[in-house]
Amino acid sequence: MNHFYNDIRDLFKAPRAAIGPQRIFIATVGIIAVHIIYLVFSYSAFFASGNGSCPVSLWQQYGLFIPYLPEGMPLLSHIIYFTGLILAGFVLLVFNTAVSRAAYMYLRRNLSYTYKQAFRFAGKRWTSVAGVLLTFLFLIIPFVLGALIMAAVGKIPWLGEILNSLATLPYIFAGMVLVFFALSFIIALFFGPVIMAATEEDGFGTAVQAMRITWAQPLRLIVYGITTVVLVVFALIFFLAILKIGLIIYSNLFMPLMHSLAPILDNALYYAQLAMGGLDTAVKELLGPTGSKIIYLKKMYQPLELTTSAQVSSVLVFLFLMLAGYISLGYTLAVANNCLLLAHNVIYRRITGNSTMERTDSEISSGDEIYINPDSDDIKKLI
Repeated sequence: MNHFYNDIRDLFKAPRAAIGPQRIFIATVGIIAVHIIYLVFSYSAFFASGNGSCPVSLWQQYGLFIPYLPEGMPLLSHIIYFTGLILAGFVLLVFNTAVSRAAYMYLRRNLSYTYKQAFRFAGKRWTSVAGVLLTFLFLIIPFVLGALIMAAVGKIPWLGEILNSLATLPYIFAGMVLVFFALSFIIALFFGPVIMAATEEDGFGTAVQAMRITWAQPLRLIVYGITTVVLVVFALIFFLAILKIGLIIYSNLFMPLMHSLAPILDNALYYAQLAMGGLDTAVKELLGPTGSKIIYLKKMYQPLELTTSAQVSSVLVFLFLMLAGYISLGYTLAVANNCLLLAHNVIYRRITGNSTMERTDSEISSGDEIYINPDSDDIKKLI
């Protein structure tokens, strides 16, 4: 078992703990699955409107990212689009459960735990993920229905206005409870997969734990949340910078020897730029010229006239560049889940006095954890 400080210092273990083929692979598969779902539903929304008859034109205009639907789209297109967003979000929560489970086992030094076991764990708990969402839905809906009923009562001449005025205090308390449920729901979206991975709770139990930590540790949640965001941004920038440096080294070392690769790479980078769509401009404005040169595309690339074999080669290079981008996001997602897992362990210990890293787990039998206690007498004798 790792040494834990049981405070904010534990969160700084996350970037290193996330570096591992198992966690990155699970997170990368999740990112790819979510993107495919989002892309299929986004393009389907355009096709349903009758404006997306040509996939090539959509590709040239939006690439692989459609952040929002343009004005004038019919209701059916919006239904398809938002259905895709909800489904993609749900799938992301399920994959986050798998990533968190793998991270949990790694932190407990159960090094024999495989990605297949993590996928199996998450697959058995997709109903629990839905259960968390449904629990909060059932908690919030009565408030919405009550507001609609009282709005209807308020339309009754004379009597309705008096009844609504007499209910002022209940309205205030109901609003406070509703805000608490809404905040707990937001916390559950981030911590739900972590809670299920670390405590094996079902959907209702996870929702209860989310409300519990929201009520008991709000300040710590804010501080740990800000720390998590900082670490996640650092991890993404660091990983992208490493990949970009590798590409620069590759270009400088091999391009002078193999001149035919230069136009292939430039054409592949043009495809990557095209795939980003409108996000390409946003990213360049956010990073600036220096940042773009270090971790993103350094210039505007143009399509090149290449032979058929060179075109095929540039498409293959583009696909590998896309895979590198997915891996970067996968590592970032793994860091985020590790941060939340470690933050939950600290908060859980503050509330209950127990550590999630020491609890009896259904998938850890005696002897599965590989752990050496540095404070043991045998180790001290060796030192």
